[in-house]
Amino acid sequence: MKAFGQYLSVVVGGIVVVGAIAWAFTDSAGRQTVLVSAAAAVVVQMAAFSVTRALRERHLMLGWGLGSLLRFGALVLYAVIVARLWRAPVAPALLSFVGMLFVTTVVEPVFLKR
Repeated sequence: MKAFGQYLSVVVGGIVVVGAIAWAFTDSAGRQTVLVSAAAAVVVQMAAFSVTRALRERHLMLGWGLGSLLRFGALVLYAVIVARLWRAPVAPALLSFVGMLFVTTVVEPVFLKR
């Protein structure tokens, strides 16, 4: 459980950094999508980490694959929601979401060892 809390802290920190960078380069309409992207990224990352962590002992590669599929599915679903239903600025929403997922996925293996 300690690794989960530590990973959550790193995820939130990474998302804050990426969100701040995205915030600086977007207009007021895009800033709302950056905030929504941040919230969605935290939820998706923690779900993917939970899946990978649950399968790490016997099927680590399967866990990583399922986590990656979860992230990709969330990205597609988020794109549809932003573009079609919400009609928000698509570029800041998707670029910030992908950036947040990428940065926090890169540090995930460190916490799988714990």
